[in-house]
Amino acid sequence: MDQDQATKQSIWDKAHHKAQDHAKVAISQTLGFISSAFVLIAALAWNDAIRGLITMYFKENSGLVSQFLYAVIVTLIAVIVTTRLSKLGEKLKSEQTQ
Repeated sequence: MDQDQATKQSIWDKAHHKAQDHAKVAISQTLGFISSAFVLIAALAWNDAIRGLITMYFKENSGLVSQFLYAVIVTLIAVIVTTRLSKLGEKLKSEQTQ
């Protein structure tokens, strides 16, 4: 009888640990999704701000020119930000290994 209870307890412990692991993964993913949502909101705000700035300096009917200018500006910002973040990530990674 004691062996049977020990087996049941062992199964229960394994299931409990697995459930805790799954809960941690779910929480981690949820936090990632929430962070991504805020990043998207910030990107949309910058999108409106840059578009507003371009339309302030260009005529409303200069559609294609202002769209290309907008695309170039957004691309430059994306390249600069990703490059800097990449360098920061490498720096943090090298500090962790030291």
